[in-house]
Amino acid sequence: MDFNDFVPPIVNVSFVVSIIFFFFSLMQLIQKKKLPADYFLSLFYFAVAIQNLSFWLYCRDSPVFLRYFTYSDSAFLFLIGPSLYLFVSYMTGHTLILPRIIRFHMAPFIITLTLIVVVNMLISEPQNKNGHPLLVFLIALSYLSLFLYLIFIYRTLCRHYGENRTRETRHLLICLQGSILFSFILIPSVIWKELLFISNIAFIAISLYFIFFLIRYPGFFQHIRNELQEMKYANSQLRGLDKDQLLKRLENLMAGKRIYRRSTLTLKELSHELSVSSLQLSELLNSHYNSNFNNFVNSYRIEEVKAILEAEPEANILQTAIDCGFNSKTTFNRAFLNHTGLTPSQFRKKNEYQFIN
Repeated sequence: MDFNDFVPPIVNVSFVVSIIFFFFSLMQLIQKKKLPADYFLSLFYFAVAIQNLSFWLYCRDSPVFLRYFTYSDSAFLFLIGPSLYLFVSYMTGHTLILPRIIRFHMAPFIITLTLIVVVNMLISEPQNKNGHPLLVFLIALSYLSLFLYLIFIYRTLCRHYGENRTRETRHLLICLQGSILFSFILIPSVIWKELLFISNIAFIAISLYFIFFLIRYPGFFQHIRNELQEMKYANSQLRGLDKDQLLKRLENLMAGKRIYRRSTLTLKELSHELSVSSLQLSELLNSHYNSNFNNFVNSYRIEEVKAILEAEPEANILQTAIDCGFNSKTTFNRAFLNHTGLTPSQFRKKNEYQFIN
């Protein structure tokens, strides 16, 4: 059966679903006090919206979509799995979400979308794109990726809740089970196109079920957020400490005694100066400054380097960096660029230009 024979009312459902998920994505971004997980959930909603919208545009024979964006929805399957996985991992506390981990999970989406756009630009006729080896490979890979991610998500939630599953949790797991089945059907649809018809109906049905779930249990994800915050507080290494006093002592060591000038300064040494453990200091830096030890110390070093270069335009940059606590040119240049967005030489030139004018 051809998609063009799809019943118009059902096709229009996919458009309505896409609008609803676009709305969910936007609402997730504009809420106050966002967590990093909220951005992942917003990405998930956005990717689901794109999937449904792409199906609607394809069925309506949109010339712009067929010319430039055919099969681009497959790239967004690489976004649905990772974004939901990162959201669940963050909210359940099972995975530490670091920038390099985010890049690892998001790279397939960016690469695939780029390749699909390039193929669409090189091949003008939509019918010539069918069976293109690169597109077939990317589509199959996207289906397999979604299938594996959904299994990981399901296992993560099962481990997190164990036998203590509420009614809404059971409903969410049922939705995931249906999604796993849907993604499994997608894999052989690369060869048997008839299955693609069934899988698109399944995707719309699962999207509708998820909308029902969000309307029926509007506070579910907020409950997970509160649960995570309570868990972090219960496991906090800072309980029983005077946090305000500890911050004052830390500020005195850094800004007053300029302890950061020690090029060999370590987390253990700084924590010893504060009479706390390394774990307690790490948590303090993360919770209050949203930073790790190296970035925290380097921020003080860079601020002093900047102040010296502004006051003494002729000062040797490398010697200044060493005096402020850096132990190598490479480390200094990388830290300075990350902190200011400029290389040390660019900063000096910019400062000299402002001084002249």
